[in-house]
Order: sequence, then structure tokens, then C-alpha cells
Amino acid sequence: MPARVRRFAPRDTDAVVALWETCFPDDPARNEPRAVIERKLARDPDLFWVAAEGDEIVGALLGGYDGYRGWLYHLAVAPHRRREGLATALIDRAILELQTLGCVKVNLQVRSSNTEVIDLYEARGFVRDETVDLGRVIGS
Repeated sequence: MPARVRRFAPRDTDAVVALWETCFPDDPARNEPRAVIERKLARDPDLFWVAAEGDEIVGALLGGYDGYRGWLYHLAVAPHRRREGLATALIDRAILELQTLGCVKVNLQVRSSNTEVIDLYEARGFVRDETVDLGRVIGS
């Protein structure tokens, strides 16, 4: 059975946690997977998708929408399932749903060292914006 993209369901939590721990081993503590999932489900759970093959979760992606811009976060595909179109399917689903909400521009952030993922997004039509990325961790 080929993987299909669907909305995240609470039963997917353990599998998504394991996927993110595999794909993002050096993430800062503020990105602890269970806390990310809890915050996402409390805020806008409809913008959270998984690629599932039967009961196996092989990909995940978070989205956000503030009424003006959309955002993509935490795209992950299981290492043994990469280069099968799963990331593309997740990105396309997210863009379609964001567009349906009225979103006209989708943004994302990628670490500059992650050239493989940058190439993936550029192949999906994303371009580098001439902006400066600023951030502030609250409470640190």
C-alpha cells in the first residue's frame, strides 16, 4: 500500500515523536517533539499532516497561517523512505490547504547548512527571499 497524506491524529503521536527524533537529533530543547505536538493541537490542529503507510508514519509536516502568510515547519521523512515523493506530497497538501484558507504566500526557514532540503524546496517553486531572519527565544 503506498503512503498517503492525511491529517495528524492523536494516535500518531508516538510515531511522529520517533520520526522527529530521528530526523532532528540536534534540535534545541524548545523543539521537544511532544511539547511541539501538544502546542500544535491546542492552536490549529488542522494544519498538521502525516504521510502514512498503513499504521506506519513515514513523514510529517506542520503548517501555520496567520491570516496573511502561511508557514511550513518540521518537514520530516523517514530516512529509508526519502526520494519517493513523500516530502513533495506533504508540501503540496499543505500548500493546497493553505491556499484554500486564503493564503497568498508561504514561508519557511531552513538551516543554511541543510542544502539537500533547500534544493527540495527550490524544486517545489520556493525562492530565497532577500530578508534577514531574526528570532528571539522567549523565557531563556
